Amino acid sequence: MSRAHLLLLLGSLASAAHAQSLRGSHAKVERAYDYAQQKGIDFAKSRRDITTGVRNGAYVPLTSNANIELKGVAIPYVLPATRDFVVQLAERYRVACRAPMVVTSAMRPTTLQRRIRNGIEKSVHPTGMAVDLRAPRGKCRPWLREELLAESRRGTVDATEERHPAHFHVTVFRAPS
Repeated sequence: MSRAHLLLLLGSLASAAHAQSLRGSHAKVERAYDYAQQKGIDFAKSRRDITTGVRNGAYVPLTSNANIELKGVAIPYVLPATRDFVVQLAERYRVACRAPMVVTSAMRPTTLQRRIRNGIEKSVHPTGMAVDLRAPRGKCRPWLREELLAESRRGTVDATEERHPAHFHVTVFRAPS
């Protein structure tokens, strides 16, 4: 094996291992952004774009129920695949934690994204692919970490555990249903 092939293989392994952690990285941001670009997923620039997307069926509401609590979510819409993932995860969360899973952010148009304190230029929140989940306390935090890592290993999500404020940023890679 040539040195170049070996370096490429080691780089791929390191990248795959890092993608299966909850640490943030430039590679995760690029993967999500590139995925959205390749799939032709629109980046909503304004609330009007989101309203149009809702009317056209591109975005669906994310609503509170016994398993999901929305806290401070300004625009409670996401892609259908993102909603499906959140609903399924929240059902398992409710069983494990005996409480609803808290969603703190969903779609944010690019105009709003730029004003967010920890917002990044290539965020996929404007696509409806991403949500933020409050980091729970006690035994539920390690449970949620393990669930998100398992989904990451399956390639369905990328998740990053952020500290300020404490939350999990989750990008869903399933094709819209």
